[in-house]
Amino acid sequence: MKITSILQKNAMAIVAMATIVGFSAFKMAEDKTGKPLAPVTIYFHGNPANASQVSNESLWTDEPNDENCNNANELACSMIVDETDLTASGQLDPSKIQLGASSTSSGFTPTRTGGSSQTLFNPINRSE
Repeated sequence: MKITSILQKNAMAIVAMATIVGFSAFKMAEDKTGKPLAPVTIYFHGNPANASQVSNESLWTDEPNDENCNNANELACSMIVDETDLTASGQLDPSKIQLGASSTSSGFTPTRTGGSSQTLFNPINRSE
């Protein structure tokens, strides 16, 4: 009975704590600077058999490329970045994410080689 009495007397405090915890869960979707993350898919517009094109940040834009990016790690296709990783024209900003290219049996996939962005590297490659 003692626990029931304590719960009744502190019901408002319990509700307040539950509310704070609930709202705090939404803070988990923010980056380290406290701004909400806004993921954007960018697409590769080049020849995935050419390493220098795969690593060229200007060939990665927010314009769809009409490819089936099926997450098969054979050819460059798309990646998910934060909107702050793009230039005003919708291209990948090389100061934020710098790219390299990794050879596969079919062509090349992107690799991250540097940049100031805290965005996790998340390429979505494709098969032929």
